[in-house]
Amino acid sequence: MTGIELPAPTPHRVRRMRLPASRGGLAWLAVLLVIGTFLAVQVGRQVYTNWSITQEAEAVRAELAAIEAENAALADELAYLQSDAFVGAEARELRTLGAAGEQVLIIPPGAEAPIPEELLPPPPAPRPLIEQWLDLFFGR
Repeated sequence: MTGIELPAPTPHRVRRMRLPASRGGLAWLAVLLVIGTFLAVQVGRQVYTNWSITQEAEAVRAELAAIEAENAALADELAYLQSDAFVGAEARELRTLGAAGEQVLIIPPGAEAPIPEELLPPPPAPRPLIEQWLDLFFGR
């Protein structure tokens, strides 16, 4: 067709690896298997060690972040406790101190006036007598 002739395909021979049949060859094969197994175990140990160290490092990082957050919260609380607002609130809580220019009013115990009748809440309506008896006998 195009004028280029391709040679006829030749069957490819597949070379098969033959296992050694002599004792010396089997001994070398056994040595290679032992060395290969040893190397595989060592690599596996290193991979596992690396993975476990990474896991521990992540746990330590998470714990460090939690401690830093707690430290920040405690620093905020300390700043509030050292502020003038806290000192003033604590002074008012003790009821013996006030801010400059404030007048403190201390009412001694027993000097309170009774609440006027019109401000007292109305007494609850009495329940019917039958309900009172049922509660007494059946404990509803």
